Amino acid sequence: MIKRRKVIYNILMVAGLLIVLNSLSSMFFLRADFTEDKRYTLDRSTKRILKEVNEPIIITLYISEDLPTDVNRTVKDLKNLLTEYSHYSNRKIDFEYINPNKNQELEQEAIEAGIHPVPLEVREKDQLKVQRVFLGMVIQVGSEFEAIPLIKPGIAMEYTLSTLIKRLTIKDKPQIGYIMGHGEPEFASIEQVLDELSILYDVKPVYLLAEPDLEKYECLMLIGPTGTISPTQLGSLDNYLEKGGSLMIAMERVRGMLNDGIGVSVNTGLEKWLENKGLYVEDSFIVDKKCGTVTVQQQGFFSFPQQINFPFLPVISQFTNHSITDGIETLILQFASPIKYVGDTLMNYQPLAYTSKISGKLKAPISFNIGRNWRAQDFLYPDLTVAATLSGPMGGEEEAKICVIGDGNFIVNGFGANKIPIQKDNINLFANAIDWLSDDSGLMSLRTKGVLSRPLKEISDGKVLMIKYFNFLIPVVLLIAYGVIRFKRRSNRRGKRMRPGFIK
Repeated sequence: MIKRRKVIYNILMVAGLLIVLNSLSSMFFLRADFTEDKRYTLDRSTKRILKEVNEPIIITLYISEDLPTDVNRTVKDLKNLLTEYSHYSNRKIDFEYINPNKNQELEQEAIEAGIHPVPLEVREKDQLKVQRVFLGMVIQVGSEFEAIPLIKPGIAMEYTLSTLIKRLTIKDKPQIGYIMGHGEPEFASIEQVLDELSILYDVKPVYLLAEPDLEKYECLMLIGPTGTISPTQLGSLDNYLEKGGSLMIAMERVRGMLNDGIGVSVNTGLEKWLENKGLYVEDSFIVDKKCGTVTVQQQGFFSFPQQINFPFLPVISQFTNHSITDGIETLILQFASPIKYVGDTLMNYQPLAYTSKISGKLKAPISFNIGRNWRAQDFLYPDLTVAATLSGPMGGEEEAKICVIGDGNFIVNGFGANKIPIQKDNINLFANAIDWLSDDSGLMSLRTKGVLSRPLKEISDGKVLMIKYFNFLIPVVLLIAYGVIRFKRRSNRRGKRMRPGFIK
């Protein structure tokens, strides 16, 4: 009887403990994340966005059942992510799951919401078949909604979700001015960066001679001007900075014209204006052994395309510790110029990015030779600054900010047949710079989360030769050493055996 009571008591204790733990788990959310990029931990930008949510958000997942293992794993991770979103938003986010394959009515509902079925190969009993599946979701805030038509394995789901929530919940977007009228790229040529900026900002074209009030803009952008900027227009920028304005400049100080085989300086008046502020952008072409490639037609019996390293396309992977460069791993520039600080110590100058240890610069004008034999003396200027910030009072009492990048085309997509995708980190760096200039943390740390680029570290030819011979000689040396030691041990053993009175 006593033993039976003890068993019942233990069962009740365990049940009570489970109830308490379950109650605690509903109030506190805890997860251990050992991944390098913390992919299962919500970013600080996401947490900030969720804490600012004031109205209910409904997330509807239109997902079919019986999905393949890899897709099912993605769906499971998404459900766990939504649980965290709900927790950090103080339960203002609610989500539901719908299987549109159940009936025609649910399928039509999904299609009307923008979620269309996609063909998916599924293996059953050693047979491969194609089935129509739904794999999307809809985020709704009040009467506004955004759809993610297809949840692909490997998609940056946290960034996608947080971006859409921010877009749906933000009321009044700050205005960013895009200065035009001096040969800057058209809006269609920078579509990729404008898509990123449009999440948090309202980007407007600005013509300095026709704009009476620049103060309404949180930040002004000046990208790749090639035409003359008049003293009157530069004076408008001075007045803007005197009142604590912020300016983002992508500087086209040199221009490479490969079709003509020459590279020339670009003089707009902006270079002298910046130099008076303390930022000197040289009219030189950066060359870097760590670089991109160009495709040329190799002539011979057969004509075929060949990739050739082109040092005028530096690959940047050295960054200082700054919120703008947080998470940035690789930039690809083209015909960039180095930046120097020539101002006084009263201003706060901060370099952001550098070339590699094997880089140099060539004073414009120059002639291009694709097949040039590059030598060590061509790379005598290591760690050249390609991006920097300057902050402090600029003619007034308010703190002004300037961010300069020595390449006016590093975010330009082009358009039509010449349109090209831009390196993602190029866009991230530019958007982070706008956030910093606008005093808005925005999606700064979230943009680069999970971006993994692990380029090989560039080393000199001498080190390459040393490693080559080291790998070749060390096994031989170890083998010889092993043979010598083995021979010595056998000789010692033979000597012992030859001594009088030796007994085995």
